[in-house]
Amino acid sequence: MNRLGIVAIMMLVVIPVFAGVIEDSGIKGGIIVLVGCKDDKSLSSLLVNEKYLVHGLDIDAKKIANIRDSLRSDHLYGKVSAAVFDGKNLPYTDNLVSLLVIEDSQFKIREKEILRVLVPGGVAIVCGRKTTKPVPSSIDEWTHFLHGADNNAVVKDTVVAAPRTIQWVSNPRWARSHEEAASVSALVSANGRIFAIMDEALNVSIRFMADWQLVARDAFNGTLLWKKKIPIWSDHLRHFRAGPTHLPRRLVAVGDKVYVTLGLDGPVSILDAATGDTLKVLKGTERTEEIVVDGGVVYLAVGTSEVHRRGGGLHERNEPKATDFRYITAVDGDSGRHLWKKDFTGTHFLLPMTLTVRNGSVFYQDINGVGRLDARTGKEIWEKKRPTVARRMSFASPTVVATDDVLLVADRIPKVDSQKPQEMAATDKIEWGVHGWNENGFARRCPNILVAYSVKDGKVLWSKPCSESYNSAVDIFVLGDKVYIGTSWDRFDLKTGEREEDRDVKMSGGKVGMAHHRCYRNKASVRYVFTGRSGIEVADMETGWLGNNSWIRGACQYGIMPANGMLYAPPDACGCFNKVKVQGFFAVGPAREKKEEVISDIERLEKGPAYGKISDSQAADDEDWPMYRRDGKRSGGARTTISGTLKKSWSKKLTGRLTQPVIVGDTVYIVETDSHTIYALSVTDGREKWNYTVDGRVDSTPTIYKGMVLFGSADGCVYSLRAKDGVLVWKFLAAPEIRLVSSYGQLESVWPVHGSVLIQNDTIYTSAGRNTYLDDGITFYKLNPMTGNVLNKNVLCNFDPETGAQLGPEGGFDMDGVNTDILSGDGENVFMKQERFDGSLQKGAKDVPHLFGVHGFLGEEWYVRSYWLLGTNVRAGWGGWASGNETTFGRIITFDDENAYGYGRVRIASAATGHRADDYHLYGVKKVHMITGLPKARRKKGQKEPSPAVRRPLKPEPFWADVKSLIVRAMVLTSDKLVVAGPPDLRKKEVGILAYSNEEESLASFKGEKGVMLRIVSTADGRTVSEKKLDAMPVFDGMSAARGRIFVSLKNGEVQCWD
Repeated sequence: MNRLGIVAIMMLVVIPVFAGVIEDSGIKGGIIVLVGCKDDKSLSSLLVNEKYLVHGLDIDAKKIANIRDSLRSDHLYGKVSAAVFDGKNLPYTDNLVSLLVIEDSQFKIREKEILRVLVPGGVAIVCGRKTTKPVPSSIDEWTHFLHGADNNAVVKDTVVAAPRTIQWVSNPRWARSHEEAASVSALVSANGRIFAIMDEALNVSIRFMADWQLVARDAFNGTLLWKKKIPIWSDHLRHFRAGPTHLPRRLVAVGDKVYVTLGLDGPVSILDAATGDTLKVLKGTERTEEIVVDGGVVYLAVGTSEVHRRGGGLHERNEPKATDFRYITAVDGDSGRHLWKKDFTGTHFLLPMTLTVRNGSVFYQDINGVGRLDARTGKEIWEKKRPTVARRMSFASPTVVATDDVLLVADRIPKVDSQKPQEMAATDKIEWGVHGWNENGFARRCPNILVAYSVKDGKVLWSKPCSESYNSAVDIFVLGDKVYIGTSWDRFDLKTGEREEDRDVKMSGGKVGMAHHRCYRNKASVRYVFTGRSGIEVADMETGWLGNNSWIRGACQYGIMPANGMLYAPPDACGCFNKVKVQGFFAVGPAREKKEEVISDIERLEKGPAYGKISDSQAADDEDWPMYRRDGKRSGGARTTISGTLKKSWSKKLTGRLTQPVIVGDTVYIVETDSHTIYALSVTDGREKWNYTVDGRVDSTPTIYKGMVLFGSADGCVYSLRAKDGVLVWKFLAAPEIRLVSSYGQLESVWPVHGSVLIQNDTIYTSAGRNTYLDDGITFYKLNPMTGNVLNKNVLCNFDPETGAQLGPEGGFDMDGVNTDILSGDGENVFMKQERFDGSLQKGAKDVPHLFGVHGFLGEEWYVRSYWLLGTNVRAGWGGWASGNETTFGRIITFDDENAYGYGRVRIASAATGHRADDYHLYGVKKVHMITGLPKARRKKGQKEPSPAVRRPLKPEPFWADVKSLIVRAMVLTSDKLVVAGPPDLRKKEVGILAYSNEEESLASFKGEKGVMLRIVSTADGRTVSEKKLDAMPVFDGMSAARGRIFVSLKNGEVQCWD
């Protein structure tokens, strides 16, 4: 049992009052809120295991401060946290809290407010009285790949709509690759939970081994409930958008049960949805590829579908051999008894994705035709001949949708007299071409036809030509007695096939610049069509086009999941719209009603005990490191001089994730991010001087300015502390209002503030928000650091506040807008990633070079399509995302007035070769101010040669480069030396296989398990001056230099000083 579990159980013994609360509630994971905190023990006793996140509320600020101190000393703060509230309004977004407990009768919170914050099915226990929030009939689940057993991908949900607000976000921030297998194979939802099969291996390279997991989360707050390892899955080096089609059909959730194959060759396991415990293994179901559950019976397609497969995109390491059997079977889910079995081999070979169940019937398509079985006995009721093509690309499966009276089947049409193998009809086998682009002898696109059959007798009722989507099957949506056919979304009568042209979904008016549709299926609700042409386009079934939403998209091959009143968008690896697209596994909801009450600037400011009482206001000098990466330019370069041979002076053990240290005078300031705590330590020996805990994570280091510690927090506030003793000077609410959501396993504001605020010209620049398309955008502030008063503000939002229309231009692969990031400045301009603002917060042209990260400064994952650069802008999309090649780029960069030093790829390869161009080097280069990311040169009509978009200076070549460098995870530039830290690079590549030849060793070395070094390098020629062993991996960009010393934060929770 883990430490948290032991501590929590011990506390339950001490505080019996809460010992049975969770059990009595019936809640088995999620967010627990205790209103009225007696002490830390009563609060922490609710943390019975890691499936919960516990939050305490009270009106007594002193009590909360004491509780925080105690929880932090027990190393529990973060998973258990506490905050002050007004005693009336619960500070949570709608449908977030799993269990709300109020024991103190002094708190008179309205029932309406309690029910607002509870998840559907959530429980409130108020002074011993239990109330369960009903699950509204207006939301729906998504139990199978295409919604239900009938394959009709339409959710019966009237709440889900265009994405406008965050509900929760979790890891991973990225999928692993855009060229290899999708990192999300399956995603379903039932009874307030979601379940996904995901590859959680490192993002930095697809060459590393896969780590497939079945992951369960709370559907409404994203709390991690459990994981199960999947040892054998489809080879992750198989090309993207190349199947196999059966992967998303291996996972089903119904009620409190999960049905899954925990491996390609494994049997069907039935798991407890709340715990992940195995309830039953269905014997004799090995090699199941597809699962459909209806009425307690488990229907299975068993045996290999891709028996005959080939192609340049095929990788099949460790995969089981193809079977010589193929059949459908029905198994009783309770007893495990096999009810019937029907053979589908030879001329009746079963096509994948066609097993469908509805109203007592099982439907299928095989090589011979389309058929119906009695679901109870398996006996054939009818089969109608229908030829199918003998060769398919590996994404190309038929679409079968069942209703009570009509069966709809869309499939490719073979040509009777054709001699081309890709057009001929199948006789006794199907051949599969496995490739992400094109495979010789296989047609990527092919004519399709939709045929409507009578369920009663198989009679053909009508037929219509139709089209596959891009690298995915034909989309068919049935709403009542109407059929909508993708990709044009024409509407037809279900029984007659008559076109209702005036009732087609009106997609006109929607401009999408993408050259092709995304490589996954579209989805629908009873009100909207959610397409994947670019992002998540939304069209009202009645009124038509609503918007693009290219700032959010689904995962390759899977797409999105509409359920529970929300849209679930798993992580992707796309380079399109890369500067604005949200990062992570997102659950997003429709627009919320805006509050009529607006918080004034005066009300936003809280004055602390030290307000106006800063006696030591001396500014930092050149020997200090007073802010993130030392200065507003975020150069990472210090003015101090260090010795050529370092020795460890002291080490201070803290806990959890640490930030880069900042150093001013005799004090080191550092943050424990997940415990929301800033520490002040002695430069001399690391002794703690003081600490201060806030209401949310602090993701980056504070800024020290004239005797004050200035920083932002994920709670949506900006703080000023007195540097000498940590007493509060002022606190400013930068978020539009107090509303908490779940983010990466903790509670934080809908509008978080980055820890590192920018001080420029004696002014604070900071922002609150995530993205200019989410929750009314990002609020940009200019504050007086001495008083906390607002000097100016500007709301950055790409939706019209009155009409809701999208603002700003959108091109084929790029659009206006930005994700939030740590701000930088050059003394005149302020930068948020590629965006430039003047001192009055007005946006300017992207023509001033500066350091920024395509996906932000804090992205330690080293996702393949991400990097830092010295430039003005980057392009996006196929080929465009690699435009960093035009200038100095790297995974991490430092610079001074003359030169830049970096560690990263020698070259960024775009298009289909991203992971193959992964030769790294540590380098020094002349710093050149470059205009970057401009449109590519285009040849105008009548021109013989294309005109360049603009004349650019030539990119400078490094004056030294070390291709045998450490894997540099932290870097600091001093007056004459470069200090780098990281593990040795033991990765080995061979011709003919993308994976590392030493997969286990290379992974261990990247994680620091083969040693970690602190190395001093000559800035003149890259020569190693000296090196020392570190005790653990450094925090990414977690090193600083000041007063002749090196300070480094380690992943094991230590901060060390070397001199």
